[in-house]
Amino acid sequence: MADRLVNIADGFWNIRGSFKIGGVVDIGTHASLARLADGGFALLDSYTLTGDVLDEVMKLTDQGAAVRCILNLHPFHTIHVRAMTAQFPGAALYGTARHVEKAPELDWDPLRVEDPALHGQFADDFAFSVPRGVDFISKNEKLHFSSVLVLHRASRTLHVDDTLTWTPLPIVGGLAWHPTLKQVLERRPGAAADFRAWADEFIALCGDADHLCTAHTRQLPPNGLSGTSIADRVRAALSKVDKVLARHERKHG
Repeated sequence: MADRLVNIADGFWNIRGSFKIGGVVDIGTHASLARLADGGFALLDSYTLTGDVLDEVMKLTDQGAAVRCILNLHPFHTIHVRAMTAQFPGAALYGTARHVEKAPELDWDPLRVEDPALHGQFADDFAFSVPRGVDFISKNEKLHFSSVLVLHRASRTLHVDDTLTWTPLPIVGGLAWHPTLKQVLERRPGAAADFRAWADEFIALCGDADHLCTAHTRQLPPNGLSGTSIADRVRAALSKVDKVLARHERKHG
């Protein structure tokens, strides 16, 4: 299926891309383009742009000159970093420690995307949320739960990687926490409580969101402008993992 650029709201575009497991099953991936208050643009996550999508993004961004920064938000989404950096060489480059480890030759800004100092730097345009009580970069590279979740204030759009997933299936589908939650909860007392507290804060942030973009499906989740709000969907997802959190508390405190 061809890549596409979706105009989510005024000043926010989501790039629906391809990611094939074993080179066969395409579960999709994404990145986003967000207009900043100063008239420039930020790219959220990296994806190699080609064809019509590349042409559209270049047209929007003065042939790439208006892209101020690339914010790589998921420690395990690293495949496209070099290509996107080459496509937007004038953009400041931010990532996690794992991004730097995987592409050490690139000109990384010293601030990491999970750093509160970076969040303050971009506070006029974005609100950032970093999960607590879970491993941010797991030693097991198959566990991709944590990422930095970002609200673009002007368009009221949430950009979310693997931390929350959307499955467009009846009954068993919908919005859910990534299934590796139980494996990434920190093995210490209070970790589950810390995760619940963070999730409640994130749900409050979702009250300012009308649109949600998640990775790894070709289809976007429903927005919050009709039917169930995004905050209520996230709250329902939290209730579904209550047994996981309770078991962790019984074992670790």
